[in-house]
Amino acid sequence: MSKEILYSPEAIANRLKIVDPKVRTPSPEQSAIIAAPLEPAVVIAGAGSGKTETMSARVLYLIANGLAKPEEILGLTFTRKAAGELGVRIRSKLRQLRDPRVGLEIPRGEPVIMTYHSYAGRLLNEHAIRYGIDASSDPMGEAAIWQMAAKIVSSWPDDEFTSESALSTVIYDVIGLSRMVLEHMTSSDEIKKISENLLEQLEALGTKSNETVRTVQKVLQQRISILPMVEQLISTRQINGELSFDDQMSLAARIAMEIPEVVEIERSKYKVVLLDEYQDTSQSQVRMLSSLFGDGHAVMAVGDPCQAIYTWRGASAGTIGAFAKYFPGKSDGKGRASAKHFSLPITYRNDKIILELANNVSGQI
Repeated sequence: MSKEILYSPEAIANRLKIVDPKVRTPSPEQSAIIAAPLEPAVVIAGAGSGKTETMSARVLYLIANGLAKPEEILGLTFTRKAAGELGVRIRSKLRQLRDPRVGLEIPRGEPVIMTYHSYAGRLLNEHAIRYGIDASSDPMGEAAIWQMAAKIVSSWPDDEFTSESALSTVIYDVIGLSRMVLEHMTSSDEIKKISENLLEQLEALGTKSNETVRTVQKVLQQRISILPMVEQLISTRQINGELSFDDQMSLAARIAMEIPEVVEIERSKYKVVLLDEYQDTSQSQVRMLSSLFGDGHAVMAVGDPCQAIYTWRGASAGTIGAFAKYFPGKSDGKGRASAKHFSLPITYRNDKIILELANNVSGQI
């Protein structure tokens, strides 16, 4: 039996206006998101569309209606600054909601707001020992990773290894390929097998090959030759407990995928999960989160595919479009229900003049 909803998003906004007259009544699009059912949902929200305000209002709605306790709500975003701003916004709104003048009885406690990496780091601190790895330290910086890779490459014991590239290029390639191995949860053997298969196909062209084909062959041969260095770089970091960002995220994903007890703990701890800037999540992060909170859990992801900026870490603008694949709705006995889709189409940063111009232009099309 579903819980009775006592306060609509508009009713909560009106209560808050008693304390803060500047509180805005949510738009119809915002209200639909704020009052969305406790099931997977994705929100497409462009810059200036009021997504932070909407997410904060959803937290208040859930708490005010007893749908979730404050500490049962987990909010993840990318940077410490964004996490801090979201946390401040929510705590401020909760204080207003608890003001005696508002007339509501709101339980004590606060939602858990942190970065994606901080959350992964917490999983590592608690469970990495299962893999014999000490993951208690902060991730290695780029300079430290470069120094470790440079030491491996420059002192590589295989006399048969040769490369036409500069030493710095080989180091860069080793670091880059190690990131891809971890991000896509593959292995050197798999990469070698695929690369050798491609080489055989290219060599079969014989005299039909051209400069482009020969360049691809050279790249594949170089990739195969540095795979042992890639393995050495990854294993050295893990043995020494000096993990990179990629090491930590890959290991956190493994923990979520392979240890059922962790999934049970996290799902029981957090009834509702809000994922900010979802378009910038990497494959490792998606694997971690979907393993923990897939299968119909109340996950709401917010993002804009036009603002993906972490492609160098494995993020993809297509990630948000594939949300339903990783966070499907609960089974209704006839198959998986699709995740809910919402959007915030209005940007509130635009000046009135810009909006008038936009309306004029749209009217002429």
